[in-house]
Amino acid sequence: MDGKKVEIECRNCQERMTIDFSTDHFSSEIQIFNGKKQQKRTYIKECPHCQTINSVTSDKKEEWGGRKGPNIKLFMFSGLFGCLGFIVISFLLLYFAFKGFGFLVDWLFN
Repeated sequence: MDGKKVEIECRNCQERMTIDFSTDHFSSEIQIFNGKKQQKRTYIKECPHCQTINSVTSDKKEEWGGRKGPNIKLFMFSGLFGCLGFIVISFLLLYFAFKGFGFLVDWLFN
């Protein structure tokens, strides 16, 4: 399935240019409200005449074509492990900090 092609005017030089959803660079915005996922894509292309960056935003999946975007479940899964790793490392640091403090107290007052 091919993506949509949008013709726009450059915001700097007002020349006509085409943004192709199948080939041009894009960024994704993913929002989750009450368990419903909403996704928008912003397609970015440089004007061939003046090199100004122009963009078009779309929230209709039918327009995007067959290109895959980021996997939200992978981001959430990696975020969970990052958070758990941070908690474990924090506990280890606190444990060894108190062990060192106990060692200093014993050394100073014994």
